[in-house]
Amino acid sequence: MRIKTPLTKENVKNHFTYSSWKYLIVIVVGIMGWSLIYTTTAYRSPQDKRIDLYIQSATTSNEMIDAFLKPIWEETVPDMEVVQGLSLVSADDYTTTMQLTTYVFAGEGDIYFVTDQYFKSLASSGAFLPLEDMVADGTLQLEGIDLQKGYLTVVEEYDDQDQPLSTSQHLYGIPLDSFYGFMNGMMLDNRGMYAAILVNNQNDDHVIPFFNALLQAGRGEKENWITE
Repeated sequence: MRIKTPLTKENVKNHFTYSSWKYLIVIVVGIMGWSLIYTTTAYRSPQDKRIDLYIQSATTSNEMIDAFLKPIWEETVPDMEVVQGLSLVSADDYTTTMQLTTYVFAGEGDIYFVTDQYFKSLASSGAFLPLEDMVADGTLQLEGIDLQKGYLTVVEEYDDQDQPLSTSQHLYGIPLDSFYGFMNGMMLDNRGMYAAILVNNQNDDHVIPFFNALLQAGRGEKENWITE
């Protein structure tokens, strides 16, 4: 025997009253599925067509960074598809360490502005590009900037007992203390910070000239509101 429920207005109303949650689940799953498909298939600019600046700071924002970068992008590397900034803000040192380490060793980001502690740690592990030759040949125009704090001594070779056999000194970062243009242009408190280029950025031909232009834009006079 087959029981057939007549299709009436009352039956339809009861159906949606007691089964609406099923439709809600279907809608949510559909949205999540579409989002996943879009995320995995959306176009992402290749590494040689984008420049990413990662800044470890809570005083600026992605919007302010991007607004500061836009004219530099248009003038210096107009053929890049994407030039953007990311403000890295973490609630504690552990999270910051994990965040920066993950980005660096995944090859994310091209230029980093980081505080003294993380600069020394990451540079010592070989994460940043040596810059002294670029300063010497004028690729990076840094006349009048005290670069001494950006030099680090690193161990080149260890013996069988993990004792240093040879060391070398390289300029791995540009001290940003006197770059007041960043403070004015994107409200970045860059005191005690360093600018560095990721060693495996995969886009040296564009990242290096952009890095130089970025530093030139960061120069500026110290305003009265900036305190030591």
